[in-house]
Amino acid sequence: MSEKEYIVSLNKGVDYEAFNQEMIATTGAGAIPSRSATVANARPASQRNTHYMLTDEEAETLRSDPRVYGVTLRPDLDPSLEIGIRAVQNSDFTKTTLDRGEFVNWGLRRVNEATNPYDGLTVTGGYNYTLDGTGVDVVIQDSGIQADHPEFQDANGVTRVQQLDWYNGFSGGGTMPAGHYTDYDGHGTHCAGITAGKTYGWAKNAKIYAVKVAGLQGVDDPNSGIPISDCFDVIKEWHQNKPVDPATGYKRPTVVNMSWGYNRFYNSVINLTHRGTLYTGTDIDSTSERLAFGLVPLSGAAGGFNFKTNVRITSVDTDIEELIDAGVHVIIAAGNNYHKIDITGGVDYDNFIAADTGSVQYHRGSSPYSERALNVGNIDSAEHTGGLEQKTESSETGPGVDVFAPGTDIMSATSNVNKFTDGPYPLDETFRICNITGTSMAAPQVAGMITLWLQLNPNATVAEAKAFIQNSAKADQLYSTGLDNDYSEYRSLLGSGNRYLFNKFNSSTKLRIGG
Repeated sequence: MSEKEYIVSLNKGVDYEAFNQEMIATTGAGAIPSRSATVANARPASQRNTHYMLTDEEAETLRSDPRVYGVTLRPDLDPSLEIGIRAVQNSDFTKTTLDRGEFVNWGLRRVNEATNPYDGLTVTGGYNYTLDGTGVDVVIQDSGIQADHPEFQDANGVTRVQQLDWYNGFSGGGTMPAGHYTDYDGHGTHCAGITAGKTYGWAKNAKIYAVKVAGLQGVDDPNSGIPISDCFDVIKEWHQNKPVDPATGYKRPTVVNMSWGYNRFYNSVINLTHRGTLYTGTDIDSTSERLAFGLVPLSGAAGGFNFKTNVRITSVDTDIEELIDAGVHVIIAAGNNYHKIDITGGVDYDNFIAADTGSVQYHRGSSPYSERALNVGNIDSAEHTGGLEQKTESSETGPGVDVFAPGTDIMSATSNVNKFTDGPYPLDETFRICNITGTSMAAPQVAGMITLWLQLNPNATVAEAKAFIQNSAKADQLYSTGLDNDYSEYRSLLGSGNRYLFNKFNSSTKLRIGG
């Protein structure tokens, strides 16, 4: 009997202790194995995820239990899954042209205005602001962060990076990985700079925390990150244990930026279901035929596989739901795979491929994902030929993308050891900056702006914060075909709300807090 470590995710509200007792009993009934299943990881910080050693057949049977939300291999043990950062380097920086210190994150200037202030590539005026994220905690869950980068200092030159031992008091046990507050990739430092950097970012006085996720660290990093099975739980328990801030009478809000996601690799499609109709054989053999069903683009061969698509992992998404239940504000990069993300009940939500490495409901986006989180798409730095602005071709879109923000050619800090083309940081040339493109860069724009709003509303719920972002966003500023199924038109919003992030409090055309 060959057993593997599977994560069993329960539906919300299920008595997990009673379920576990059935799993470890020597006899089982229904979908429960008829033997005592070994607990590989009890996950005491989670009320819904437990790791058991199961055979493939036991895992498949267990999925039919009505109490079970999903049963998945531990993600890092599944060879057809890839965890990746959602950004690509683009050295042709259309709004700033070069990696030079005089250029800053153009999203600050654009999002502060109700309508586009740019004349082509240039703009007059500066970034007006009165809010700076004071009293809010920002967590960058990514490749790490270069903690000593001067971009993360306050106005007095004191670092705002809090080098927390995430395992101190953690109910799940474990030891903090060595070298956690370093970044050998550059991506995490860049996202932190957009969210909370003093030059390139929004929340210029927020406290900054970092969780380096195992699998996202740079190839030259001598250390590992926090395992995927812990990296949500440690944040959740830390947030829950925060004391009341005497300055506000509430806990300091927690904002987590997640600019990363999973893909599944495969070689062939056995069958495909699109909007309720099953297709097989020659109907799905060619790339052009697959494009007709919204499998775009079929690219990214790696590790012996030919194709990739988005994939949801129930254990990861369950962790996100528990974070949100605890009151943590979660911001997620939608992804750069050209796909549509539909919502529950949508016409494409159940579109399905049975592939050689596993089945995928390919229009549900990729983990981490929750319809209660803020899922962010990428706006291009170049305008559409008709004069409107436009989403970047590669950006995920559709009803599951809540808001779009500038994410193309974004300047920010990066680490001294990085994978990008970089330049010297203008305030201290021993440190580095760079510009990068991706929904990875759009998400921290939203994380930074929501941090400013939480400075004014520290007791706001996750739902209230999401509603603020969506309701204050500006409509009809992005090019749209008006269609929800023109999958190969990569500028199409495919039914997404036409929402452009807007920071009404700091706008030069609006009344500013404090004068």
